[in-house]
Amino acid sequence: MTNVETAKILATIAAVYQNFDVNEFKQNIWAELLKDTDYRHAVKALTGLLKSLKFAPTPADIIELSKVEKLLEFEVKEEKKIESERNKPLLA
Repeated sequence: MTNVETAKILATIAAVYQNFDVNEFKQNIWAELLKDTDYRHAVKALTGLLKSLKFAPTPADIIELSKVEKLLEFEVKEEKKIESERNKPLLA
């Protein structure tokens, strides 16, 4: 994830949780912690967290749920591949 993407994540959290302040120091720490996390998966994870958490999510919350989102995406791709192979004629 880039610094700009991290800033978007933090801005989203701040928009939902009134007491969540964003500053340069916090953004730098979060950017370092989330740098190996795919932004698409993080956004999906964050959306789920914002719907269920009463308090602002932590980087660990986002990272953990992002891994789940990544696995789910992989499963769907593999299922589509298997289904595609299943539908191929035996003799082409």
